[in-house]
Amino acid sequence: MVVRDKKALLSNSELLSGLDEAMLDRLLSMTVTRRLDKNETLFVKGDPGDSLFGVQEGKIKIVTTSPNGKEVTLNIIEEGQFFGEIALLDGMDRTADAIAMEKTEVLVIQRRDFIPFLEKHPKLCIQVMQLLCHRVRLTSEMVEDAAFLPLDGRLAKRLLNLADLYGQEQPGGGVLIGLNLPQQELARMMGTSRESVNKQLQIWRNQGWIELARGKVTILNEQALQYVLEAAEFD
Repeated sequence: MVVRDKKALLSNSELLSGLDEAMLDRLLSMTVTRRLDKNETLFVKGDPGDSLFGVQEGKIKIVTTSPNGKEVTLNIIEEGQFFGEIALLDGMDRTADAIAMEKTEVLVIQRRDFIPFLEKHPKLCIQVMQLLCHRVRLTSEMVEDAAFLPLDGRLAKRLLNLADLYGQEQPGGGVLIGLNLPQQELARMMGTSRESVNKQLQIWRNQGWIELARGKVTILNEQALQYVLEAAEFD
């Protein structure tokens, strides 16, 4: 669903919710729109952190690449969400790449406009701090998962999280993850190889826990995946 009303995009965002009409109108006057084709890069690691982005249509993936070329997907930003807050606030370089997963339209607010606005509104400062704390907690959780959970536990957790975010109940039963999710992309989210992810997915498909289609995963037995995760956490 495309967020046609730009003001609604601002007011419904985790970052800017609760602002009054005058504040939203002021922010709206600062925005410009940028359109991206599928696989087009919005910014790369090392670019100046001079703007905040909100996804009006489409999806953006945030990725980082190791010196040897291994790519890890850190996050997927969907319609209605904002990103780029860290570099916007400290003015330092971007810490990852942002790439459109499909045709995408984003709202852009420049740092030179946003920081003076932030300085005048303490309530917004508190919301920004709360959001950044939430992001830090998520990052810590990802590091812990990579260090302590085996692959099957990490993959089960990722699929359950994606189903929670993008799940679509199917008439015949099961929950389709409504996201184009090639196994290579899923492997990048996990920080592992496509072969390892494929092997585990095939095991679960043969057990009747999931269905696989081209770029799609349907969870048929959520309880079984939850058991895998719980067993991994307490192993």
